[in-house]
Amino acid sequence: MGKQQFYPAVFDIDISVCMSCQICVEVCPFEAIKMDKEFELSHRERFDALLMRKDDLAKSNDYYRRISPTDATEVDAKLTAAAEAAAKKKAAAPAAAKPATPASNEAAPSRA
Repeated sequence: MGKQQFYPAVFDIDISVCMSCQICVEVCPFEAIKMDKEFELSHRERFDALLMRKDDLAKSNDYYRRISPTDATEVDAKLTAAAEAAAKKKAAAPAAAKPATPASNEAAPSRA
């Protein structure tokens, strides 16, 4: 089995109440929220366009590297280090799981 993963059923941000304070960026435990300088989000619709859905908010990693190259290199270094640590832990797990064979069984002469 594994650890149960929880995902939100709906991910929306209401632009009408967002103050661009970046508190959501600071408290995000996964560093998944990044703010950019794109403030022109006007639409002809008055209310429906103020609710941004996950698809509207998602940007590619290339976009993040373009708007914030120094932060992107730091995040990439952290992710690389975490991936290497996970690979080492995964490689060490089978070696630790094998039971040690007692030396006394191998050294005992057989009597026939």
